[in-house]
Amino acid sequence: ARARHLRGAARPLERARRRRAPSQVRIESQAAYLYLVSGLLGALVLALAAMLAQNASAARAARAGPSRPPTRRSAPRAKSAAAAVGSKVVGDAEGSAPGMSAWEALLGRRTVNEFAEVLPQGWEDKLTRALECALYAPNHKRTEPWRFHLLGPEAARRVCELNADIVSAKKGPEAGEKKLKRWLAMPGWLVVTCKESGEGLDAPMSPEREDYAAVCCAVQNLCVALHADGIGTKWTTGGVNFDPRFRQAAGVPEDEYVVGTIWFGQPAGRPAPKPTKKLGLDDVLTRHD
Repeated sequence: ARARHLRGAARPLERARRRRAPSQVRIESQAAYLYLVSGLLGALVLALAAMLAQNASAARAARAGPSRPPTRRSAPRAKSAAAAVGSKVVGDAEGSAPGMSAWEALLGRRTVNEFAEVLPQGWEDKLTRALECALYAPNHKRTEPWRFHLLGPEAARRVCELNADIVSAKKGPEAGEKKLKRWLAMPGWLVVTCKESGEGLDAPMSPEREDYAAVCCAVQNLCVALHADGIGTKWTTGGVNFDPRFRQAAGVPEDEYVVGTIWFGQPAGRPAPKPTKKLGLDDVLTRHD
């Protein structure tokens, strides 16, 4: 009887429990739905915040305007010399690393006679890389005789005017004016010199003879490296380089002599075709037993 009484008392509780079960299920389902929705809303808020931050950064950059070109200053030594020229720059924003092989660079380099009026953006990094290559040219006894003088606009104009004076004296004012106009159009100027040793170039084993050869190797490294980086060059050895007044015009110290001047910049016009060689490999190579 007591058991029947307990079972009878439990029936209302069981019916109540069964009536509550669906509502509890609905509550649990709603909680899961709210959790999912809150997670999606949180991700949306984070994405929106990142977008707003990016737009604000772009707006600040636009208000600041384009970056200024390098400040004009005198060239120190090779590693930081590229900052010396205060020229207007255009072109690629970044200086890309050389992409061609050494074989392609050596066979593809050409003397460039026509340049774009302004240096391409990023030329400082490219020139610095090329100068570093020049420092690793063959050099007997490691005398490191090479020196490089990067001319700014005023120094380049002094050299151009000196050359025009020399041409005018030989060929007349009209020829001098024509030469001045062409030289002033050259965008980049690098004077390459060699340290004096005092023994002269005539003695076969003189340090000065070997140093001159080393500087010429450095110029080759420089020109090939610039070509690999998309910069054209012309190695000039005209009479102005060896005029006594050139030293003062270009700022060359007394204990250095000029090996040549390198014009450099963005090549203009069509690339020069592969030159026809007068002598082939069989003409210049002799095999000895």
